[in-house]
Amino acid sequence: MKKIVLSTLFLSFFTIGLNADTYRLFVHGRSDKNHCSPITNTGSATADVNGYWMGAVYGLSNIRYVGFDGTQNGGAYSWNNCGAQKQLNDALRVFCTGVNKCEIYTHSTGGLVAAAYFGMNNPAVNVTRIQLLASAAGGSELADVSTTYLSWLGIKTLGGQLDKSVSTSGARNGFNHNQSYGKVYYTTSGEGSDYWNLTSPLLPGKDDGVLANHSLCNINKVADINVSCSIGKGNLTQSRKCGFLWLSTCYDTYSRWTPYYTVWQGGSKESHRDAHSDYNRR
Repeated sequence: MKKIVLSTLFLSFFTIGLNADTYRLFVHGRSDKNHCSPITNTGSATADVNGYWMGAVYGLSNIRYVGFDGTQNGGAYSWNNCGAQKQLNDALRVFCTGVNKCEIYTHSTGGLVAAAYFGMNNPAVNVTRIQLLASAAGGSELADVSTTYLSWLGIKTLGGQLDKSVSTSGARNGFNHNQSYGKVYYTTSGEGSDYWNLTSPLLPGKDDGVLANHSLCNINKVADINVSCSIGKGNLTQSRKCGFLWLSTCYDTYSRWTPYYTVWQGGSKESHRDAHSDYNRR
């Protein structure tokens, strides 16, 4: 009888192990399109609705696309139907509970969505990695321009709800970036441009054409960061000319948010769009 019980327990454990899956959730960034699809079971979200990732994700098993409608009230913070927070929450409940585990990969504004979610919620889910590709958790000055000068046009995707949430004030004041309930956000960045550097005058310091390094490097305040994001989570220090006739050298030190850790800096060869492919960076 004892042998039968032990055999049954062993078979049960072995069966559970076989049924456990690791899902890779991909959360997109700012877009003029609606990428939402219902997430109700583990067979959901297999399609990249309206093609945000454009084939950049491949070579992985159990890929799931967490799409949302950025025009929903609250933008990146929206809990409305098809809102960013609700879609991520639905995905976590479906794919990352029980015996299943998840890795989360985000691009641009998707980084704000994930950081805000885990900064304000501590769900009982099994998440083994969160990687923010070209993270907009610190906001973008391009969204500042959009909300200030373009919202009057009445176009939902210009100066609308999503742009308000990913503006520098909207992104930085929306939640406590130092709170992640023990989770680490691994981040990547670049300093190339998809726009022939035409957007750089609007972005302080170094940038990737959409985001300035104060966001890409996870700096805890808006600043002109003219050095590259160093690997790790230590302070960034940069020099500048100062004093009488600018004959002296002064040094400015910038702190990073606690949960964030830079794993990759692509330099001038990597633009904001190129970061789509940084999910394998370690």
